[in-house]
Amino acid sequence: MSKGKARTFQFGVDGMVKYENATMWDTLYEASTTRNPLYNVGDRVQLPDGRVFRYGKCGATIADMKHGVKNHNLLITELDAIAVAAAVGQNYIDLTFADTDGVAGDGVIAADELRGGLISMYRSTDRQQRGIIGNEARAAGDTGNTRVYLDAKLKVAILEDDNVEVIGNPYSDLRVENSLTTSVMGMPAVLATVGQYFWVQTWGMCRITPTGSELGVNNDERMFHFDAYGGVRSAQASIVTEAKSEQIAGFIVERTDNDAGSAAPFINLQINP
Repeated sequence: MSKGKARTFQFGVDGMVKYENATMWDTLYEASTTRNPLYNVGDRVQLPDGRVFRYGKCGATIADMKHGVKNHNLLITELDAIAVAAAVGQNYIDLTFADTDGVAGDGVIAADELRGGLISMYRSTDRQQRGIIGNEARAAGDTGNTRVYLDAKLKVAILEDDNVEVIGNPYSDLRVENSLTTSVMGMPAVLATVGQYFWVQTWGMCRITPTGSELGVNNDERMFHFDAYGGVRSAQASIVTEAKSEQIAGFIVERTDNDAGSAAPFINLQINP
């Protein structure tokens, strides 16, 4: 995975859905242990109808497509001091990671593993946030510095006692899990197994399987949330009935007539446009 900024791809940019364009979309419904060389994890594709997909990597086998897949990664590191000062105009920073840092919390960081993540460098008067476009590898027990490459140059010099927080690529370990501490990053466009690269939908028209009661049975029941397992349920149940603050999934699209069997159900997915 080479260093570089995230990319956005728009299929059929002429705004028309044509038969000859359809084959271009086949890749959105494929899963493979070999990364498509045209895309890096986190890359974005937008279709003419407004649907948006992101390229992800599967962290645990996905057995169904009715649950949203979640970001399983923890905070990579939170340091009270940066190892090496960095000058204005520099597009990298050197950090001393600990053996409790990294995606798995074991101090092991593969080359460019953090690509697509974010880094925040700050002190009381200044804060700079940059995207991560690459990084050097780090082995467990390494006491040296690890270089992290930024997507823009520093505008303010970084001091050795500045603070730093690093999060990894939120699409690099996607899985269905029953957890109250993870957030849904997208709806899987295809089933995937551990280590496979695949696409998830993050925005636009999407057919979902509701948990609990059917969609649109109650008046004014238009907004839907993700439950702990990544299923979609009515906001009435999660907010009004149980007073929870669950992640927004989107709103129902079609007209409903209070009949439990009349809704398809399609929602306008609202995760990441």
